Amino acid sequence: MKKFQLFFITFLLYTTFSFAQARTVTGSVKDDKGIAVGFATITETGTKNATTADANGNFSIKMKGNGTLSITSSGYAPSTITPEGNNVMVSLKLTNSELTTVLITTALGQQREAKELGYAQTTISNKTLTAAKSVNIQQALNGKVSGLNISTVNSGVFENAKINIRGIRSLTGNNQPMLVVDGAPTPLGYLSSIPPDDVADITVLKSAASAAIYGPDAVNGVLIITTKRGGKKPTVTLNSTVQATNVAFFPKLQKTFGQGAGETFDQYGNYLYVPYENQQYGPAFDGSIQPVGPVLEDGSQQMLPYNNSHYKDKIKFFNTGLTYQNSATITGEDFYVSIEDANIKGLVPDDVNRRTSFRFNGGKTYGKFSINYGLNYILSNFNVVI
Repeated sequence: MKKFQLFFITFLLYTTFSFAQARTVTGSVKDDKGIAVGFATITETGTKNATTADANGNFSIKMKGNGTLSITSSGYAPSTITPEGNNVMVSLKLTNSELTTVLITTALGQQREAKELGYAQTTISNKTLTAAKSVNIQQALNGKVSGLNISTVNSGVFENAKINIRGIRSLTGNNQPMLVVDGAPTPLGYLSSIPPDDVADITVLKSAASAAIYGPDAVNGVLIITTKRGGKKPTVTLNSTVQATNVAFFPKLQKTFGQGAGETFDQYGNYLYVPYENQQYGPAFDGSIQPVGPVLEDGSQQMLPYNNSHYKDKIKFFNTGLTYQNSATITGEDFYVSIEDANIKGLVPDDVNRRTSFRFNGGKTYGKFSINYGLNYILSNFNVVI
């Protein structure tokens, strides 16, 4: 009985002590100029016990012990205090961080905030453009801009492509957009000669309204390319990339019958092979020696076995295409220098294209006056089967 009474008295004393430790702390949050900081977050350090100040910076929080309070608010440095009483005054200091303003390069090189524009446009940074290390810009843009349709014309060493923005506007006229490089209108064919690593960003103006300042040539939209300039500190960058390309598949064709229209018969009613016919439902392959092509001027004619071995030869004809890209860039405070060598070996034997480019961009600012200049040299040597 005495043990129970002792335990009960101890429990009451402990409960009374615990309730005595809990207290309510009120206060206000202001900045270093005495202006109230509204909606700051006040947290008992090390716990999930938190509250939010009102619009005037006033708050009230129940603390479970004699701990500390952590006060945070957007745009202010966090602060920690130890309340000595039930009323506190908290002072927060403004930080030097500012919200980043996104500037968009529009017509004639003018820069505007994205929220100020009343038309559709998209800007692609260099990091996004060069993520896949494409050998030219049109392939690097593929799938990165909504409404921009890039159709590859062929898989040769030039990788030519048709570019359309928001569909086809004319059935008979030109539907490709206008190209502007560093503020100068440039033929669209020049796009494949610009190394993607030299591009700072690309802005795609998608409508005639957004590109009205460029005149009728911009009715199909505009691609505005801004090349790299100097940086804040000297930087040297080296890049090397190797890419391989193979033919993915061939159309499925029948391999039982050869060339011929199936309309020429011999005396026994069998289909005859016609060497100049290009349809694929002639007589069945039988391995016999047959003439191929027309009779030559000297009266001779090429003779080959009549079989389907040419299907296998078609697959063996194509190479594994290889692309080697090596580049070096030097960036200073007022200049940018780059050298790139792209060596492209195509799928077709002996198809090669080697592009060597040199770029020098510079600029200087004197107060409100600034000057920018650039030099670009591109040497292209190619040998393709026509």
